Amino acid sequence: MKTKGYITAAVFLITLAASAQTEDETIRRSVTLYNPYKPTLHEVDKRVLLPEAEDTATVEIRFDYDFTPGSFVPVYEVSPIKSAVLSPDPLPELKKGYVSLGMGTYISPFLEISVSNERSNNGAIGLFTRTYGSAGRIELENDRRVYAGFLDNQAILYGRKYFRKSRFDADIDFRQMTRHAYGIDPDVIGYDPERKDLRSLYYDITGQARYFTMETDSSELIWDASLKYNLFTRKGDGLQHNPGLKISAGTEMFGLYAGLDAEYDLYLFAKGIDHKARNLLSLTPYITKGNEEWRFRFGAKIAADLKENHDPLVGGETRLYMFFYPDAMFTFRIIPKFLRFAASIDGNLENNQARNTALVNPWMLPGDTLYNLRNTDNQLRIKAGLSGTVNVSASYALDVSYTLFKDMLLFMNDTLGPGGNWFVPLYSDGNLLKVHGGLKVPVNRQLTLSFDGNYYGYDLSGQEYAWHKPSWDGTIGAAYNLRNKIIASADLILTGDRYARVRAPEETVRLPFHPNLNMGIEYRYTPDISFWIRCNNVSYSRYFEWNYYPARNFMLAGGISYSL
Repeated sequence: MKTKGYITAAVFLITLAASAQTEDETIRRSVTLYNPYKPTLHEVDKRVLLPEAEDTATVEIRFDYDFTPGSFVPVYEVSPIKSAVLSPDPLPELKKGYVSLGMGTYISPFLEISVSNERSNNGAIGLFTRTYGSAGRIELENDRRVYAGFLDNQAILYGRKYFRKSRFDADIDFRQMTRHAYGIDPDVIGYDPERKDLRSLYYDITGQARYFTMETDSSELIWDASLKYNLFTRKGDGLQHNPGLKISAGTEMFGLYAGLDAEYDLYLFAKGIDHKARNLLSLTPYITKGNEEWRFRFGAKIAADLKENHDPLVGGETRLYMFFYPDAMFTFRIIPKFLRFAASIDGNLENNQARNTALVNPWMLPGDTLYNLRNTDNQLRIKAGLSGTVNVSASYALDVSYTLFKDMLLFMNDTLGPGGNWFVPLYSDGNLLKVHGGLKVPVNRQLTLSFDGNYYGYDLSGQEYAWHKPSWDGTIGAAYNLRNKIIASADLILTGDRYARVRAPEETVRLPFHPNLNMGIEYRYTPDISFWIRCNNVSYSRYFEWNYYPARNFMLAGGISYSL
């Protein structure tokens, strides 16, 4: 019976399957999903690794110990420490030179050229040349327009040679200066000289060689020697030859630094100047000691002037004049970095030879007068003052000095001539009280203001006033720098009352207070090209540098500079 039942069931299933395929013509499948195997550990009780046994017996353990000190000398291996290698900051680019040229009012051309070699450890060589002049006319007080042209030329060829502990310098300096004596007395009528009669041509050529040591140890001998030769002439007057020697040396001795400065100048005259040779010698031995907090200097100055005396009572006799001056200085800090006191007592022989005087007053009377000027004997000068800084950029100075002098050089209009436009020398003994003050204040990173002033109190024995010298002067300045792109400056120069002397008829002329504004601005278009404009002598009144000599009003000049 069971077999029959199984057969019946199988036939029934086969019939159903065939019937389903016929009706639906579809296939049905089933999928069984199984989770991945995850091992598990059933909780069990931790068993003791070692068997435990309860024992009531005890064992007492005893032991003795001690320390035996001993010496231990470690072995050191000394090896030199290698020096640290510091990479230097990259040096800024050094230009080979520049060219600057411009033009201004009163037909005033300007040209400046500077050329040098690139940066070198061996030396340097270069050339600097500059020319500036004017061909304009100036209106005098009597409304007369006169030619007042001038010309300044300069060329310097220089070279340097670097050694391990010394340096050698050499240069040749050529200067040419042209001036016209246009300051004719306004009361003179009918005087109309030619330009050549008013022109003064100055030629100044100097060659110099210098060798000096650069020792950093003061116990070594430090010295500096220079040899020069100068040729000076004013066309039509003659020649002045001036060879000279200057030596400075010093070393540390007995805890002090001892030094000696020596200078010698020989003046020889030729071509129309009937003067004998003139010799100037000066010696300055000294000792000094100090540091950043304090310093003192003590010494003496000895000067000798061997020259021909042109006093008519002496009759051209050659005489030797000796001069002795103290040389002492002491300075110390009262408040570090903020306040310093300095005091000194000294003197000197001021050299008024032709070359120096022509730069001060180029309108000296033609002839040999320029080559026979007395030197000024500053017999004694006492000076004391305070100085210091407020911060990194702000600084100040205040000092007072008293000078006792003999033969101070002054100038007077020579109205004995046809035009009164030349000057003759005057001399006076006396003393001078000078008060000086200066202040520099940075307003911000771009703008800096500066103030400087002087008061002069003259007490003269031979003259009523110190002719052409102001009773006071001052300068108010402003400098503006915007990222080295725009650089501007302005200076207001104030000159107090002055007095001038007229030779014949004797007359005193007052030159009143005068303010003078000078301004300038430079725009650096690129690091190599810049444009500049300058405006000088801006004032409501005319300025007379010398009596009868009005300055040019409102001079405007502009130009361009190019770096090579």
